[in-house]
Amino acid sequence: MARNEIISAETGINGSEVGSHPDNKTIGMKLDIFNEKINIQINIEKDRARLADIVPLALSISTKINDLVIKNIQNNGQQIPCKKGCSACCKRCLVPLSVPEAFKLKDEVERAPTNLQNSINRNCIIASQHLLKQKSTKNFIGHLSDSNPENQVRLNNISDWYTSLNLACPFLHQDICTIYEQRPLSCREHFIIGSAGGCQNKDSSAKVVDMPVRMSNVLVQLASELEGTQEQAVILPLALLWCEDNRERAKKTWPFETMVRRFVEIIEEMATKNLTAGAV
Repeated sequence: MARNEIISAETGINGSEVGSHPDNKTIGMKLDIFNEKINIQINIEKDRARLADIVPLALSISTKINDLVIKNIQNNGQQIPCKKGCSACCKRCLVPLSVPEAFKLKDEVERAPTNLQNSINRNCIIASQHLLKQKSTKNFIGHLSDSNPENQVRLNNISDWYTSLNLACPFLHQDICTIYEQRPLSCREHFIIGSAGGCQNKDSSAKVVDMPVRMSNVLVQLASELEGTQEQAVILPLALLWCEDNRERAKKTWPFETMVRRFVEIIEEMATKNLTAGAV
């Protein structure tokens, strides 16, 4: 039986009914994740939106997909050690943000309590200074999406280079993520089967889970199409600095219905492509 979900495209939070306002438009989306069909109805509650405004919707759908991934793995008798408080990845892994996520993160940091905001900004400045001293840092701002094989090879090479720097995430404090509820999609969609120790040591006992669709890649492609640019992402420690240099891009708006419709199409295209590839 298909599961029916209703989501507000403005807040990314489940609603109680479709069409809470007579002028609202509703966009439907169907996903088949591990033979479980999900019908999602998305309410459009604003006329125009910035790139950052699509992020809550992406997070909401990502959570639903992640829940099914975890359920499927557990049904197969395996366990995922990833949870709040485990910081093995935070101390060594490259985290690329899509452009919409970078702008949304900037918004969230600016709304944080002053003491947390100051701590985050200070840590990001220190991390940025360390990275900007590296000759290859310019490679981090660019085409970091793993949506095609060529980018995946390049991303893997950059990831290995970043790991060698032993640079902990600037949003980590005493092994706890200070932006856990707003953490990037790359963090939310990274699961391993095995032990946290295996992940920390990067050995074969930790197997990275293949996701049915990665919302991080969806946002990379969506932003690229809307802005008419090449696919682009930015490394997490440099995100706030990058946003300062791209304030005008953050302000630009598009018809929200157009944005959500293309967002839905990309999700369905990627999910279908991955499902077909997995069946081969």
